[in-house]
Amino acid sequence: MKNKSNRHGILFEEVQLGPFPMHRLKRVDKPTNLITDNVQRVDFRENAFARGARGDYGPAVQRASSRPLAQRHPLSAAEFDVLHNLSSTKDNEVVAAKAPVAEDHRILSRHIKRLGYFLKADIIGICRFPKSAVYTHDRQGNPIDIDYQYAIVIVMRKESRTVNASNGYDWITDAISFQAYQHSALVAQTMANYIRRLGYRASPQTASGYDVVIPPLLLWAGIGEVSRVGIILNPFLGLSFKAAAVLTDLPLEPDKPINFGLQDFCQHCKICAEMCPSKAILTGDTVMYNGYQTWKLDEQRCASFSLLNKNGTICNTCVKVCPWSNPTTWPHNLVRRAVEHSGLA
Repeated sequence: MKNKSNRHGILFEEVQLGPFPMHRLKRVDKPTNLITDNVQRVDFRENAFARGARGDYGPAVQRASSRPLAQRHPLSAAEFDVLHNLSSTKDNEVVAAKAPVAEDHRILSRHIKRLGYFLKADIIGICRFPKSAVYTHDRQGNPIDIDYQYAIVIVMRKESRTVNASNGYDWITDAISFQAYQHSALVAQTMANYIRRLGYRASPQTASGYDVVIPPLLLWAGIGEVSRVGIILNPFLGLSFKAAAVLTDLPLEPDKPINFGLQDFCQHCKICAEMCPSKAILTGDTVMYNGYQTWKLDEQRCASFSLLNKNGTICNTCVKVCPWSNPTTWPHNLVRRAVEHSGLA
């Protein structure tokens, strides 16, 4: 390897690695919402759709849950089938001899990010893997016990023209999501396969069956901040993305969380709450929930509306109306920069 003084190129210099200038965002030591030491692991069977299927939200929602949302439209059903087949690919073995990778963790991290962008991811981030993000049980009730050092977070944008053409809760909305889920799964599976060939453990986490809760990884990997919807918002994609992850022991340099002024912005902007057809997004202040300061989504209203929807599938109205979900044209980017650097804006 060359001496440090002779190092140059994309892996050594602080230059943009992917489609968006993530390196220009303000980095902070902790996420902008308060996170306590009391975060508890959760059971996958306690998510809103699982509870609806169990009957917690009433008999009508339970009956509607008998047919999965993804199977209600031929395009989303086709996408789900491919996603399931892709994610059921058997993991290759970790090779016995470790490859001679870069000893500088920063260089190795930039290499992994460039791999993600080579595979057509839109944003890649890295964080130390918080053990509290592991589900206690999977959807079948099996206990989950995994332990890795790092999480590589893979973000894929939703197709903006189709998002704009949708009314927010019609038949195309699930297909929009599963298109992004498909692409993120392809990146995650390929990256994990590659890392195992370098001699390190790696586990892809995709929408066909997550073992981990994705939002904490998005926070700590510097992908976004907590929004009024209660999910993570990215300054370039808004809410219009889906994510996968690769858990690994490959020695990496974690990214820091970001601060682009979203907490103050969401405190004043309430368009997602005003436009939410199920009134699941509240207009009040943040609350503490399982150790996180967040705007708490009414999951029962949100899931029930989607499951009982006779004119479409899952609702994405909040994604469509969020100002941050606008395309990254120069006028919208100008507004983004103003919001990031000016309280008045």
